Amino acid sequence: MPNWFWLISVAIYGGCIGSFLNVVIYRLPEGKSLVSPGSRCPSCGHELAWYDNVPVLAWLWLRGKCRSCKAPISIQYPIVEALTALMFMGLFWAYYMQPFGVSPLRPQFFHQGLSQTWPVLIVHLVLLAGLFAATVIDAKLFIIPRSIPWTLTLVAAIILPLAVWYGSTPLVIGLIPISPPKGTCGAAGGLIGVGLSLILLKLMILPLSFADYEKLYEAHAAEQGANAKSGEDSKPEDWFHYPHARREVIKEMAFLALPIAGMMIGIWLGPSGAVNWPWWLLVLGGVGFGYLVGAGLVWMTRILGSLAFGKEAMGLGDVHLLAAIGAVLGPAETVPVFFIAPFFGLAAAMLMFGLSAVLKKRFQPIPYGPYLAGAAVVVMVWRQPIMGFLRPLMENFDTLFLVYLKGLG
Repeated sequence: MPNWFWLISVAIYGGCIGSFLNVVIYRLPEGKSLVSPGSRCPSCGHELAWYDNVPVLAWLWLRGKCRSCKAPISIQYPIVEALTALMFMGLFWAYYMQPFGVSPLRPQFFHQGLSQTWPVLIVHLVLLAGLFAATVIDAKLFIIPRSIPWTLTLVAAIILPLAVWYGSTPLVIGLIPISPPKGTCGAAGGLIGVGLSLILLKLMILPLSFADYEKLYEAHAAEQGANAKSGEDSKPEDWFHYPHARREVIKEMAFLALPIAGMMIGIWLGPSGAVNWPWWLLVLGGVGFGYLVGAGLVWMTRILGSLAFGKEAMGLGDVHLLAAIGAVLGPAETVPVFFIAPFFGLAAAMLMFGLSAVLKKRFQPIPYGPYLAGAAVVVMVWRQPIMGFLRPLMENFDTLFLVYLKGLG
């Protein structure tokens, strides 16, 4: 089949996934089931027929109104469906299309072909859908439901090792996270440490951080509401900064002690020479190592920022989100995602500042999750030039670090 056929097919598939993402965006933050009940009108409860669920088109032929009660249907539904279809189509185009003789943005996918790389494409499309859902939810509610990054991680841990079994060994080069035996042992040790810390947390041997957050937030909101009623310049929805952030992140440092120790022990015990391990195991190690690197980058930033400024810096939802990105893309690609994200934040801040000056309106700050998602998409699409630019720096990192240590001595 020509790539144009698959391009259109992927766009249709993206529209259907977008319809499901509408359910995720609406129900997941409220803790509702994504399966039952079926899609229905939020006003009258009328259950929608299958032809009323056709992405984008159903909203158009219903003229944005419920067939039963004529209540308006939010335009968010067709927008999410259309954007998901366009994003899926754009990712396929970047990976496999060569328009007018121009080299594709991800030549590894193009040269190996869809028949060999379709499992990896599925994982990347799932990542794209998860990032989009997390972005919309985070932008609206300042939360990232942990089930989204957990699902992305699980998909990567299952499908990517199977992709190696399905394809040939060159498939892993540049497409799938892969870790050498030492890194695989380090990932295993780190994940065992995470499991032990979770058990200790469940047994209340390790303290839970920010356990009284909701109680203090409710007291803050009540105080702000009382001030607003008395005419003081404050609003109940003013941003709340937890007053004991330094104390709480020290608890998180205790949680991280076992994963860090487990990773170091795993790397130390891992084999140094050539070992004939199966490819799927090395890929599984790459998924685990990428997960730990992504989580560690954001978590360390959260801890250092909270200690430095005395208020909570970044959220644990961001930790889980970059961990999932690392699981899919691998540890090497996770590092540029982490460093590109602040540029999205800077651009958004400048845009909000300009709009505030022109419209004389106060805009709510955007959380950090959308910036991580945007940076991940940039690395997914433009991996070749980004990693080509960073490769010399990464190759010389050990030498530069040794010179730095020698200078300290």
